[in-house]
Amino acid sequence: MLILYDELYGKFEIDGVLLELIQSDPVQRLKGIYQGGASRFVNENWNTTRYDHSVGAMMLVNRLGGSLEE
Repeated sequence: MLILYDELYGKFEIDGVLLELIQSDPVQRLKGIYQGGASRFVNENWNTTRYDHSVGAMMLVNRLGGSLEE
């Protein structure tokens, strides 16, 4: 089990297939890609990565009652 913390959604426990997905190389690679591209050099507060966005979207779907397939 992995426990993640998000600024918007708080603590989130992940296990099973979602844990395997998050730990996979393609998803881990998203940690080095910034959501806003080069804009992070303009404002250091714009530093959200594609990984952060993807995990946040997963947390939101779960919080709204979405299924594992969603």
